[in-house]
Amino acid sequence: MACRTYCKINHPSDAKAWKHLNSVYPDLASNPRNFYLGLCTDGFSPFGMSGRQYSLWPVFLTPYNLPPEMCMGKELLFTSILIPGPKHLKRSLDVFLHPLIEELKELWSTGVQTYDCSTRTNFTMRAVLLWTISDFPAYMMLSGWTTHGRLSCPYCMGSTDAFQLKNGRKTSWFYCHRRFLPINHPYRRNKKLFWSKRVVRDTAPPYLSKEEIEKDIDYYGAQDTVKKGGNWHTTANMSAGYGTQHNWHKKCIFWELPYWKNLLLRHNLDVMHIEKNFFDNIINTLLNVPGKTKDNKNSRLDLSALCSRIELHIRNDGKIPVSIFRLSAEEKAALFKWMTSDVKFSDGYVSNLSRCVYQQGQKFSGMKSHDCHVFMQRLLPFAFAELLPKNVHEALACNK
Repeated sequence: MACRTYCKINHPSDAKAWKHLNSVYPDLASNPRNFYLGLCTDGFSPFGMSGRQYSLWPVFLTPYNLPPEMCMGKELLFTSILIPGPKHLKRSLDVFLHPLIEELKELWSTGVQTYDCSTRTNFTMRAVLLWTISDFPAYMMLSGWTTHGRLSCPYCMGSTDAFQLKNGRKTSWFYCHRRFLPINHPYRRNKKLFWSKRVVRDTAPPYLSKEEIEKDIDYYGAQDTVKKGGNWHTTANMSAGYGTQHNWHKKCIFWELPYWKNLLLRHNLDVMHIEKNFFDNIINTLLNVPGKTKDNKNSRLDLSALCSRIELHIRNDGKIPVSIFRLSAEEKAALFKWMTSDVKFSDGYVSNLSRCVYQQGQKFSGMKSHDCHVFMQRLLPFAFAELLPKNVHEALACNK
C-alpha cells in the first residue's frame, strides 16, 4: 500500500487507534489510571515437533499503560485463558473466549474497585481492549474472516484482484498492489515489469466503516459461535456466496463489546511470524534450496504466461535460465564461511547462527523468528553486497 502514509511510533499511545478511541470516549481518557489492553493468542505443541499431536492455546492480555520496556515484560503478561488440546480449535475459539468477554464488558461498563498505592485511595478502574495481535491463521479465528483462498485478504475482501496460477496452483496477489499507488505513478502504466500489456487504472478498495462491516456480516448471515455451537462453522453451513463474494464464517465474539465497533484498528498481524516466512522464502530462493525455492519450473511457466521477462522464460530445449538472484556454488560457500567464521554477536542477543548452517553449507535450518529478524535487520543490508548484482542487492537491502 505505497500510497499510505506511515509514521514511526515508540509506544501504542502514539498510534492513531489509541488517539481515536480517546476522542470517541473522552471520559475514558480523562483518567490515566484506566487500562488499555492488547490480546494475543497462538497455538503451540507442548511436546515439541517430535512429540504427539497436541494443540495448546494460551490467551494473553498485555497492559499498555506502561513504558515500552515494561509492556512486554513476562511479569506483566497475564495468561487470562489456557485452552487445552489435544485437538486444534479451528473456528471454536469464541466458545472459550466467552468468560473473558464477560469480564471485559464488566471492566468497561462498571469497572472494578482498585487501590492506588501512590495516593492510598481506592478508585474505580475501567479497562478497554484496544486490539488483538496474532499471526494470519489465528487472525481468521479472532476476526471471523477466513484467511485462505482467493478472498483471504481482510482489507480487499470481495474486491480483490487475486487469481489462481495455472501451473503453480496457488493463489497469487501479483496484480493487486499497483492499484494502491498514486493515480499518476509510472508503475501503473508499466506494461513490461508487471503483467504484460496491462495498465492499471483501478483505485484501491474503499476502507469500510464500522457500520458497513457490521452490515456486511449481518447481510451474509454470519452467526455467533457461542449461540450456534463450536462445531457449527463448517462449509456446509456457510451462507450463500461464501468463498466467492465474501469470507465471513462467523460474527466474532468481540462485537459484543460495546466499544468494538468504534475502534479504528481491531486486529493486528504479528510481524515476527511474517518476517520469518518472508526471510525463509527469500533465502531459500537465493540459495535455490530444492523444494523450498519459489523459483521453480512451474513459476517460470506462469511467468512466461503473465510477464514479458524473456530472459527468465523456459527455453525451447526445456532448460531453465539461471536467474541473476540465484547464488552460485562459490557464492554460497563464501556466504556460509562468513556466517560460520566471521559473524559474531553479543551473548544472548541471538542464537549461534553458525549452528544453523545445514548440510555442509547448502541451506539454513533451525532459525527461530528472532534469528530471522536479526539476520534481516542487521546482516541483510550488507551480506549480499558482493554476492548479488547491485540492483538485486538494493531491492533486498532497502525493502527489508
